[in-house]
Amino acid sequence: MIFICAVIFSLKIGVEELTIKDLFSATSGSSKLLIISRIPRTLTLLLTGAGLAVAGVIMQQLTRNKFLAPSTAGTLDAAKLGILMGLLFFPHLGMLPKLGIGLLVCFALTSFFTFSVAEIVKKDSLLIPVFGVMYGYVLNALTTMLGVHFNIIQNMEGWLIGNFAKSLQGQYELIFLLIPIVVISYNYAHRFTILGMGKSFTLNLGINYRFFMGLGILLTAITVSTTVLLVGSIPFIDLVVPNLVSLFHGDNMHKNLPFTAVYGAISLLLCDSIARLIIYPYEMPASMIIGSLGALVFLIILLKKGR
Repeated sequence: MIFICAVIFSLKIGVEELTIKDLFSATSGSSKLLIISRIPRTLTLLLTGAGLAVAGVIMQQLTRNKFLAPSTAGTLDAAKLGILMGLLFFPHLGMLPKLGIGLLVCFALTSFFTFSVAEIVKKDSLLIPVFGVMYGYVLNALTTMLGVHFNIIQNMEGWLIGNFAKSLQGQYELIFLLIPIVVISYNYAHRFTILGMGKSFTLNLGINYRFFMGLGILLTAITVSTTVLLVGSIPFIDLVVPNLVSLFHGDNMHKNLPFTAVYGAISLLLCDSIARLIIYPYEMPASMIIGSLGALVFLIILLKKGR
């Protein structure tokens, strides 16, 4: 019920007023507005929130660390670097090839962190995200250096801020790549859960440890690269939502994955709605609201777990 209400509320928000009747009518003005702008934006919000939340669960299972997520393991910054390289060095290519370049860079740099740095400090659960954040800052510095060198730093900063205003018909369709990612993640949820029990345990059960580690990193890299390319950087959804689901529903990944996807979608819908209403009729970047509320919620989770 909350999910349906959040979707309808998101469709209604905007400078052009739409009533509940307009949402289900076929009149020319309202239908055109819905098809061009409101529906693409809402679908992008739903799939982005669900995809990032699921990516966060996968990352936590692979590293056996509740404090690790794409935004705290350098994955988000790796995707920024990769997509920027695609935009700079291959400007003639379409969106899908640029996404492929971003994906390759993101996958390679995330694999490096997962199989090297995270393994070195895996005994300290707090040290891994610290190293992950440091690793992300290094990648972000490289991205900024490229932006300064090619004199696009101002455009780049605007592009990388998480904002759904540009989710329009003809520009958002790549977000549907996240649907098979979520389905594949659900189908292999048991395998990822077993991976979270350690390499020795996984191998003893006859499961190919490196293959499923690589698959998990690949699914995460596709999700993060797609969202960065289409809407920019979205923080905390991948970190906070999985922890909330774990807090209320336990740690069974296969059972909890639908909850994780729905909670992620609802969280992003609500944050974007706040961003569109707080200085109405103008709007703030959704990432500002997500970052502020996400940091507060994560602090509460840490204090609750500390008890």
